[in-house]
Amino acid sequence: MNKTARFSYGKTPDGKVFRVPGTRDMVTALLNPKEKKSFFDLITLGTMGIEVVLFFTLPTWLKQILFIFVFFFWRLAYNAGLGALLKYQSDSRGLVRMAKKYKIFDQEANPKAYRWLKTQLSMKMGDDYDFATSPIEYNTWLLYRQLVDLILMNDFTSYILFILSWFNLSPQSSFIFGDALRWTGGLFMILFNIWVKLDAQRVVKDFAWYWGDFFFLIEQSLTFDGVFEMAPHPMYSVGYIGYYGLSLMSASYTVLFVSIAAHALQFAFLVYVETPHIDKTYNPPTLPKRQPAVDGPVSSDEDAPIINSTLDKNATRDFYSYYFRRDLIVFKNFDLCRSTDLASAALMTYSFITPLIIGGKAGVTFAIGQAIFWRIFHSYGLGALLNAQSQNKLFTRHFVKWGGGVDQAFANWKSIYNLSLCMTYITFFVACWEMYSLPNNWTYGLTLLRHTLGLFFISLHIWTSVSIYEVLGDHGWFYGDFFMDDQQPTLIYSGIYRYLNNPEKIVGHMAIWGMTLMANSWAIYALALFSQVSTFLFLNYVEAPHMRKLYGNQIRKEAGLTKTLKSAAIALPNALPDKFHQEVSKLIRETAELQAAVNTTKNVERIVKEMVEKVEKTAEETAGAVGDMVEAARPKLQEVLEETKTLLETSRSRLIHPLVDNNIGTYDLSRYSIKIKTTSNNEESGGITLGHPIQISWTAPENHGERDWIGIYKVTANKERHITNISSRGHWQWTTTEQGKTQGTLNFKGAQLPWKAGTYEFRYHHDGKHNVMACSVAFEIVAPKAPAVQDRDAVERCMLRLIQNVLGNDPERMPMTPVDEYIGMGENEAQRIAYTIKLMYGVEFAWEIILADKCVARLTKRINHALDALAPFSSVVEEKKANGHVVSSSSPSSQPSKSNGSCSPSLMSKVSGDSTIY
Repeated sequence: MNKTARFSYGKTPDGKVFRVPGTRDMVTALLNPKEKKSFFDLITLGTMGIEVVLFFTLPTWLKQILFIFVFFFWRLAYNAGLGALLKYQSDSRGLVRMAKKYKIFDQEANPKAYRWLKTQLSMKMGDDYDFATSPIEYNTWLLYRQLVDLILMNDFTSYILFILSWFNLSPQSSFIFGDALRWTGGLFMILFNIWVKLDAQRVVKDFAWYWGDFFFLIEQSLTFDGVFEMAPHPMYSVGYIGYYGLSLMSASYTVLFVSIAAHALQFAFLVYVETPHIDKTYNPPTLPKRQPAVDGPVSSDEDAPIINSTLDKNATRDFYSYYFRRDLIVFKNFDLCRSTDLASAALMTYSFITPLIIGGKAGVTFAIGQAIFWRIFHSYGLGALLNAQSQNKLFTRHFVKWGGGVDQAFANWKSIYNLSLCMTYITFFVACWEMYSLPNNWTYGLTLLRHTLGLFFISLHIWTSVSIYEVLGDHGWFYGDFFMDDQQPTLIYSGIYRYLNNPEKIVGHMAIWGMTLMANSWAIYALALFSQVSTFLFLNYVEAPHMRKLYGNQIRKEAGLTKTLKSAAIALPNALPDKFHQEVSKLIRETAELQAAVNTTKNVERIVKEMVEKVEKTAEETAGAVGDMVEAARPKLQEVLEETKTLLETSRSRLIHPLVDNNIGTYDLSRYSIKIKTTSNNEESGGITLGHPIQISWTAPENHGERDWIGIYKVTANKERHITNISSRGHWQWTTTEQGKTQGTLNFKGAQLPWKAGTYEFRYHHDGKHNVMACSVAFEIVAPKAPAVQDRDAVERCMLRLIQNVLGNDPERMPMTPVDEYIGMGENEAQRIAYTIKLMYGVEFAWEIILADKCVARLTKRINHALDALAPFSSVVEEKKANGHVVSSSSPSSQPSKSNGSCSPSLMSKVSGDSTIY
């Protein structure tokens, strides 16, 4: 066997391939006294030691408060601090660039730092690591790991000390087995958490554990099995279940809510830092297939109809197949101008307010009655209808009988199903509201815990529903495979379905139980159980048979969660050494006290209580001395606070403009200038057309700031001429990255431009501040001139150029022809296109429409349809009438007129970046 096969090979962003040296276990290296300790290890152990000393020396009330702040300091250092560094590295390779800039790994430029880092980093590595030959990306990653170790170890230590500070030794439980269940559940969660972390470490290794793919990639296939088949992002989701186990054992609501806040910060780190990098690195957007460009321009009028005919066929086909539907999904896409939405809103409102108006026992009875009715209608009534639809297309046959088809049947079914689904949950909520009473004492019994779990269950239900919709889409959400037969009969287990075969059956009913816990009524408990059973029957006797009929053997028997739990149940006992089994058996057999502790968990709690009492006694011995120190220091602390307060008030004026240089008088402002090189390209108004790239030139003296920048602002936006006091909203650029350069040119395009008509100016700012050194002449950004709508060729050319401008003329994102799909367009870009179309034709489109059309040909056809629909109120149609002729924009006989303007190049060739379309 080749020995090198066990090594991993890394690849840096510049293409360099290297063998990745092995790394050692951090915890073992840190806590093993026989291991050599680096300077970073000593810092980590020192801070942990200080926290432990504070825990044993401070009084209880003080350490309870202190360790809340200490824990959140390290938690924010993790999620905000490390997150910002990783985001910086992901976006611009910032950490590696900093290492290169300051030459910390360069032996000739910085020999002291080089030797010191070589000693510290090599100390914790094996013989296969060579500091001198390793890529700078790998060495930067190793240095970053030292900071990670410091933060993570202190985060863990401060959390444990925080729990011990708030540990409740005499909890009040109204349930006879409450303490036993609390300890058993807590220990199980902790053990499960440990297994999750160990299994995740086994899968991802140190490379992913320390976010190595932010610095370099490894050339090997990653198999995410084990715990990664059980839950999404297990290190961030179920990997923190130990927090709640410790909260149970401590019997402290403070510990619980702090743990929830810390877990929420971890999810924020996942959403804003790790997930975007994963998508960028491992799931890059696929480039669409582009239409082949015509070899030459349109040579004559005879060629134009051929091209337009081809484009029209593509546009018509795609326009109707991609017709933008805004189906009401729960409350998403609600539109008061749509009759079904208005009727649904009215019915929901009546069902909500009627029990409140009736009041008393009659109101409660009505609320529970309507909840039962809608559950029966939703689960059994619609279940029977879907079953008949699956057997003989009963619902579709009804619409065929009256001249309709499958589209009409499915559209009406979606309205009925969504109304029934909303009414089921609204009426259940009303029933819970009628039975709910605000607690007088939130800390009594399980009151606060019930409300906390209730809100958690509701949140889990919302997340589950959103995850299901992301996988199924409109078609699957509304059971489209009961109606449409043109879908590919293929099952793909992705998203939440990777972990659960049927998430609705397991966690898709959690909102019902969440509201039930908060209502705390036996009638609501019975109603929730009835709802759960009804959903179970619907899934097993309506949905499951239809799925088996459509997909057959494609339906898997075990989901990822089930398979992982079975594997863990088999692997965990076998993973323990035989000696451990023997020692445990001997200990249980010979130690009666331990046997009693296992049978009655009260003894376990007693042991913990005795241990904590000893700790308290030790702390009390030093409490007097610490108290004297605090009292002696109190006058000095008050004096420092007063001085700080005075300093802040006297320096208030300096805090108003923190980004203004007060020594600006040393610069000669006459040597700064900005000139607009782009000339007016709108003949009617004499301004620059909205979205057209703008080129400027600038000059500055030799001693100008290294971080000078230029931004675009409305002329009336800033109150002062020499200070900019509003945000540039991203409409800015650095002047130069070269020191000593005194002139240059900049091109503003795409998102760097303002996309509103108005009067603007460029402002030259000093060294990253907001001091204005020079302003350009004011210039107008005006609406584009709209081509005649009957000249489809010109309209498509204008729309194509507009979209290219919006996408910053990026050849990888922008379409080259009217039938190419534009990719990478977001909400902001779509809003800019919709705004420009409104200026041109007076037609207002929602930005979602722009994204749904996907290409210029469909968008042009939509504009034609909208203008026809708005006639005679559209300005374009009025203009046609004034000229004595009205040509239908959708008529196939309409021929585009030959244009002599700037939109004359071929439709099938790329619009030049320097040409003007208006």
